[in-house]
Amino acid sequence: MPASPAVNAELRAACTRVLSLHRPLDPRAWFQRLAASPYAAMNIDQYGQGEAVQLLEGRVAALLGKPAAVFVPKGTVAQMAALRVHTDRRAARTVALHPLSHIELDEDGAVERLHHLTPVRVGTMTVPFTCADLAPVRERLGALVIELPLRRAAFQLPEWTALVDLHAWAAERGVPLHLDGARLWSSAPSYGRTYSDIAALADSVYVSLYKDVGGLGGCVLAGQEDFIDEVRPWLARHGSLMYRSFPLVVSALDGLDRHLPRMTSYVSRAQALAAQLAGVDGVRIRPGVPHTSGFQVLLEGDPDRLRQAADDLAREQSVWLFSEVRFTEVPGISMIEIQVGDAAEDFTDEEIAGFFREVMRGARAASGSQEPFLKSSQEDRVPGE
Repeated sequence: MPASPAVNAELRAACTRVLSLHRPLDPRAWFQRLAASPYAAMNIDQYGQGEAVQLLEGRVAALLGKPAAVFVPKGTVAQMAALRVHTDRRAARTVALHPLSHIELDEDGAVERLHHLTPVRVGTMTVPFTCADLAPVRERLGALVIELPLRRAAFQLPEWTALVDLHAWAAERGVPLHLDGARLWSSAPSYGRTYSDIAALADSVYVSLYKDVGGLGGCVLAGQEDFIDEVRPWLARHGSLMYRSFPLVVSALDGLDRHLPRMTSYVSRAQALAAQLAGVDGVRIRPGVPHTSGFQVLLEGDPDRLRQAADDLAREQSVWLFSEVRFTEVPGISMIEIQVGDAAEDFTDEEIAGFFREVMRGARAASGSQEPFLKSSQEDRVPGE
């Protein structure tokens, strides 16, 4: 597949409004925010030990209803360590996961190359897997991984009943269930359940501290106390015990304060915005009703021309609509992602739809085409129903 068009980072930084995620901060603004935080008054940490680190770990453990948790600077390391402990305990090197999962697509084969684990790819390329997809698996599994939401499949969530069934399937067979909950924070509203309700279905849970809650980086891995104790040596072996973590930790604590109470509103806004964009010619939303604060937008046109049209809009109106424009398997159709955070509050839904119409007109003019061939449609499933 061809590479997607490069993003102009300088142009993005010059924009006064950015649609996705949270309002961007330059380095000076980050330093000011960290200095103003009440958490900055806590004692500084050292090699994962410190007042703010322990506060963060305890807070996330309580949110997830788990007895123990550990802060990790990088999610890739946290998940490798979790899977290594689970598979060692089971004396089985196989890990069942979705072929579009982050572990499969975005970590350069880390679990295979570094831990010699064998992925067992389960399900189709369009939706999260279910117990029915596990039926053909005959080998002994060391772990089962569920990504909530499945980002590469349009941030989709499995139905709640399907998730409960997967928990029961794994428990019956003694297979540890690990949740890749990078965006778990924005998954709860559609389920209408608490974070601890969702996490109770898993033996271990990883949550990001920047994807939904806007911290500088890092994550937390949660589970039983003995599990976390076994994980810690693997964190050290991966070189992830940073001498100082306080900028990441302070920003994470602030982010939890700032964004967790608003997560339902971000998901509701994503659903309202998706409905508005569905009325734009040449645009299709996937899924039609977003399950989380993120969703895909399918656009008629070539990625290079769409990128150019979006860059022209950025130069003329200082508005950054989207970053990466990806090719799809359908010729002439490209894909972008929108992830709603507080940055979207600087726009109205109608205004955003108008900007998309401008981009579509610009891309069509560049290609010599005037008529859209991609008509809007919506899928109505919401996973909590």
